[in-house]
Amino acid sequence: MINGNRMHLSSFSSLITKGESCSDPVITPSAYTTSDAVISSESVFIVELSLACANEAQSVALYADVNGRQFPVTRGQDVGKYQVSWSMPHKQASSGTYQVKFFDEESYSSLRKAQRNNEDSDSIQPLFSVNVDHRGAWNGPWLATEVTAALVGILVYYLAFNAKSTIQA
Repeated sequence: MINGNRMHLSSFSSLITKGESCSDPVITPSAYTTSDAVISSESVFIVELSLACANEAQSVALYADVNGRQFPVTRGQDVGKYQVSWSMPHKQASSGTYQVKFFDEESYSSLRKAQRNNEDSDSIQPLFSVNVDHRGAWNGPWLATEVTAALVGILVYYLAFNAKSTIQA
């Protein structure tokens, strides 16, 4: 009887630790990227999505891959809500479209195995992917506000002094 209980316990623990598989995923993504480099030190990318599976899987474990870097995907409190975020220095975060590939546990395991063995990881198909448009981060005006104010002040002084000289002449 003890062996039977161990069998049930190990089966139960594998159900808890292993995420469900999702068939025919339907996603509703939204994305945010840093647009102002003046107030931040790195560009931040956030992808939030709602996931619905044809087989009604609710606890799908997801992993994201962006340009060969993998990130865990956080599951939200609401069923089917997920989020992944990452950051990089502004100089490395060029403007353009970033493809975020999402993998379930099985395909992520295949991806990691291919990377470890130096095999072609592009042949591993993601569960789905999301394109994130990043317009680049604004670094501020070419001239600092203080310099612009000083130049305007000097110009006003010059015009006033010139007008005074013309009136007195």
